[in-house]
Amino acid sequence: MIMRSKKNYLFIIALVSLLLTYCFLVLPATETADSFNPEKIQADIKNLEAVQEGMIARGGTGYGEMTGSPYANSVHDSRVKSRMLYAFEDKNFNRFVQLRMKNFDFGAVNASRDWMLIADARFPAYDQERNVSLRNLRYQGYLDANIPITYNMIEQKTALQSLVNFLLGTTAASVIFCAIYFSSDIFSKDRQHRTVLQGMPIGWYRLINVKSMVAFFYMLMILIGLLLLGVIILSIQNGFGSFKLSVPITVPSTQPDDYFGYRFSEYDSITIARFLLLALGIIPILVYLFIRINAILSLLFKNSWLVLMISTVLLFSERIYYSRTLNELFGVDISYFPQTYFDFGRIISGEKYYLVHLESITYEKGIIVLLCTLFAVEIILFIVSRIISKRRFYRKAA
Repeated sequence: MIMRSKKNYLFIIALVSLLLTYCFLVLPATETADSFNPEKIQADIKNLEAVQEGMIARGGTGYGEMTGSPYANSVHDSRVKSRMLYAFEDKNFNRFVQLRMKNFDFGAVNASRDWMLIADARFPAYDQERNVSLRNLRYQGYLDANIPITYNMIEQKTALQSLVNFLLGTTAASVIFCAIYFSSDIFSKDRQHRTVLQGMPIGWYRLINVKSMVAFFYMLMILIGLLLLGVIILSIQNGFGSFKLSVPITVPSTQPDDYFGYRFSEYDSITIARFLLLALGIIPILVYLFIRINAILSLLFKNSWLVLMISTVLLFSERIYYSRTLNELFGVDISYFPQTYFDFGRIISGEKYYLVHLESITYEKGIIVLLCTLFAVEIILFIVSRIISKRRFYRKAA
């Protein structure tokens, strides 16, 4: 029944269409924060040279207690930009990356992936400093990987890098939403075939479990299919990338100092291979958790669209109370709420810790909280299945 569902077919077609649109139209036309514009750099070099000539004309090439050494800084900046331009034109991207690490524009704020990063920032300048550190860590990872560096790799457009960026942003919620959508009618649709299903020689609770597992593996099959399709297309276009490339992460500072209650962070990196393995450890838990929640809602409401709406609200419920200054909800540390870990990419990268500066938000605790939530959901589902029996569920079916 789940394989023949027209609703599912239409949704899969929509997913494939979105994926193809992104691969062939959106991504090729997107300029990332790492994109390089030779014309702009040439204009910057000319502007810097004009400024230097003005400084020479008025004798302002020395050091000042208030101004520092603007002339020396301008000369250094123009030289680095000029060498970057030559390295880019020669496609010597190893040298290009090394030079770019010396020439980061501190005034350029890295574009936020979504709504969480900039909102309620207590120290916006520290966000910029963090962007510098994470970017340089990623660039250093290109050099340490000992693989040929390509421009697509620098722009983070290779297949593996695109997958990682997908999981790091709010877009990762679409993985869980797919599970919600595919499992929203696994019970309510049965009421149209009650004469067949009521006579099946299988217990009611066992039937619920079987249906949940079918939805779970169907969901994984769709995800794997979309993943393979996207990776193949992006690999042909921009290259596969490398599992040895680094993913910058944020970790709590080992220094005991606090600045007005603001805990500073330190930065490290993990390989893409490890990042994806950690993601594989949490995605199945989240998918199965929402499938079982949908099972409870289906028994209670018997309407697939109502189930879909309630589960979607649960998925995005964190947005109702989220704030970068909020550490507790109803007097309880937010690290104990499962909603905190629905953004699983940020949990792995440590960005969630950075956003609210709550050291108790960790990947390990997220796994424990989600498993405890799943255990509680299983108990509730068992009780609801006893209250709403098979006969009662199929009674008065339309």
